[in-house]
Amino acid sequence: MNTKISQHIPILDSLRAFAAISVCLFHFVCTTTGYIKTDWLLDFFSMGKYGVQLFFVISGFVIPWSMYNSNFKSSDFFRFFIKRLVRLEPPYLLSLITVLVIIYARSIIIKDSNTQVHPSMTQIFLHFGYLIPFFQDYKWLNDVYWTLAIEFQYYLFIAIIFPLIIKSKLYIRFTLYVLFIIASFTTTSKFLPHWLPFFSLGIILFLLLANLISKKEYYITTSLLVAFCIYKYPIAMTIFSLLPIISILFWKNKEIFGLDFLGKFSYSIYLFHPVLGATFINIMSHHFKAPHEKLIVIAIGFIITILSAWLIYIFIEKPSKTWSSKIKYR
Repeated sequence: MNTKISQHIPILDSLRAFAAISVCLFHFVCTTTGYIKTDWLLDFFSMGKYGVQLFFVISGFVIPWSMYNSNFKSSDFFRFFIKRLVRLEPPYLLSLITVLVIIYARSIIIKDSNTQVHPSMTQIFLHFGYLIPFFQDYKWLNDVYWTLAIEFQYYLFIAIIFPLIIKSKLYIRFTLYVLFIIASFTTTSKFLPHWLPFFSLGIILFLLLANLISKKEYYITTSLLVAFCIYKYPIAMTIFSLLPIISILFWKNKEIFGLDFLGKFSYSIYLFHPVLGATFINIMSHHFKAPHEKLIVIAIGFIITILSAWLIYIFIEKPSKTWSSKIKYR
């Protein structure tokens, strides 16, 4: 039986909010083609796309942290799997339905066949199992879904290796660290192995805070991983990935006003900002083109995102979290 440690880490909600808002503003400013043309603004907000890697590090830490506190064992694999599905699927399925409704409405309003999107039943079906990466002929209907597929792969991965990483000896852990790095060269960015170094930064931080490894092992391993990330990935991406590490190490009990609140429904913000906020901005971008009008349009798109995400959290995501928490490991 594991000795339980304090599971709640206040800074995590603020980190999730920062990651979600970073990605949100990146899409609002940088991916509405030709709307914002100021180079320095595009360069600044383009950094927001690296909020995805921030999420990867957070998941690398949070999932094993929760499993450890819940005394997860290999025999709990299917319960763990169901817990994750109950927690994440309802908001995801609602976002998918919303996307399909918008696509259908757009096909009625806009008659230009060159801009129409006609998802097949196969394409829609593949979304249910996060299987789009395995089929080259199909694309995600919502750009952010690719990260959910990576997270889903990670859940399966951590459920399998968790008993090993918490009980292994130093040489086994070292072997795993090396394998995680090697694995990042084996697949494209559509699959988990490519991103394992970022998840590994979170996993190793969990091992430290759970007192399963020494500080010496932690700092040596983390330093080597960060050096590798600088070599393999964009430097800005690596810098973003360090934010949750530094925050959890030194300010884990910090609650940042505003971000702490938004972090509670950051998943809904992340899911729905391309569906609602970005759709609004895209429509309005054809009508409001003065600099001050662009600012207002993006601000309204952001407000629409936050309000809708909050409502979705209240009626869908929060109940999902409650149902998931009721599923206990034996």
